[in-house]
Amino acid sequence: MQLRDTPFDYGTVTRWLHWLTAAAIVLMLAIGWFAGYLPESTEHTLMGFHVSLGVGVLGLGILRVLWRTTNRKRPPRDADFPGRLATLMQWALIALLVIIPLSGWFMASAGGHTPGFFGLFSLPPLVAENEALHEFGEEAHEILPWILVGVLALHILGALKHHYVDRDATLQRMVRGTPQ
Repeated sequence: MQLRDTPFDYGTVTRWLHWLTAAAIVLMLAIGWFAGYLPESTEHTLMGFHVSLGVGVLGLGILRVLWRTTNRKRPPRDADFPGRLATLMQWALIALLVIIPLSGWFMASAGGHTPGFFGLFSLPPLVAENEALHEFGEEAHEILPWILVGVLALHILGALKHHYVDRDATLQRMVRGTPQ
């Protein structure tokens, strides 16, 4: 099992961070958008899970930044426009993995709440309780996920293009490592 990336393959750590993040994002978006349609007690429980998962996503986002900047032997990209766009989209995804949870933390802090991680710990407030800041944070936390969805759509389309149009091993390397 190869932990680090090579110029030819994504390592196990990169692949696990990728797919763990993908699963967390799908859950976060689903809960954030659909919990309001459920009974209040269920909504409250799911939103608690959403907040804890958001703290986890913030940690994953920070880990991904650290891993990405210290693990520099990634498979190369072309220097053409699609290659540069793919790099930009991946950095936008990673940035949103940090910015969106920070906006939730900001919103919770301004609303007088402290986000926690599955009852294990709570984050300190980022700002003092303030209604105007809470509303600002709420707006940001409602708009940013839509930007994430747009960037994710481009990311997924790019992966599918590599697989079905270019017929290269990019998607296979992210799914299971070097194709056999």
